[in-house]
Amino acid sequence: MASQVDLFLDSLVDAPLRDERALMEFPFFSITKRPQKEAFVYERDDVKIVVSPGPKGMATIWDRDVLIYIASLLNERLERGLPADRKVHFAAHDFLRVTQRGTGKQAYELFKDALFRLRSTTVETTIVSGGQRNHRGFGWIDTFEIIEDERADGSRRMRAVEISLSDWMHRAVTKDRRVLSISRDYFALTGGLERRLYQLARKHVGRQKEWRILLPALAEKVGSQQELRFFKRDLKKVIEADAIPDYRFGLLGDPSSELEAGMREDGYKLRPAVSNDRILVLACPKGRSDSVD
Repeated sequence: MASQVDLFLDSLVDAPLRDERALMEFPFFSITKRPQKEAFVYERDDVKIVVSPGPKGMATIWDRDVLIYIASLLNERLERGLPADRKVHFAAHDFLRVTQRGTGKQAYELFKDALFRLRSTTVETTIVSGGQRNHRGFGWIDTFEIIEDERADGSRRMRAVEISLSDWMHRAVTKDRRVLSISRDYFALTGGLERRLYQLARKHVGRQKEWRILLPALAEKVGSQQELRFFKRDLKKVIEADAIPDYRFGLLGDPSSELEAGMREDGYKLRPAVSNDRILVLACPKGRSDSVD
């Protein structure tokens, strides 16, 4: 049986990673590791997203790695002229290795939890996929099955996974081909905010010199539920660490960098500080630091 399973396993090996554009653009996932048990609503212009958590909470931005992996597998099959069905099979070890999660017992257990949250989280969105607009709730994956090996000592170890992707996600990847390449260094990012900022920069910067967005709009796109001042505090820590692959971020008009009196000790008057809701956040490719500076 094990050898038969191996015949059908997909593997990324050195294939490029791909991510779905709408998932990069909008806040579909929790960016905290603390279980989010309340529904999340995002609404702007003609886009509305409602994400409702399951028993173990809402699917997180780390759970999203499973969808990135599957989108990459499907894209690779399409590039090679092979069928790209909704049901995919892959080795658990390969997924854990590519996404830099380690291959110890805890990594496999966390992988199981991720599959459960992806299956139980309910999504409603007005975003069109494959020419169709959903008016019903769907989970990120429809079904999953874990294939385990039994060891000599009686313990069991996850070997392979079979996942049936949601119809919405499958259409977006295979029909709309809404995918962008991403860096494998993305998986090394440990913070939810860092991961979300990378996704937005990768989606919006492109070949531009820079991308600008107001701080409140960025907080919405990130999916932050913090007060704006606390979001800015955490954003500044990420900017100072400068660990996001390929992109740098900066703030323009941050009032906390100005003297409260508006005057320097030498008497030179500083430009008026702007309020937090008017701060601009800049992102630019690394190597083009003039905009951020």
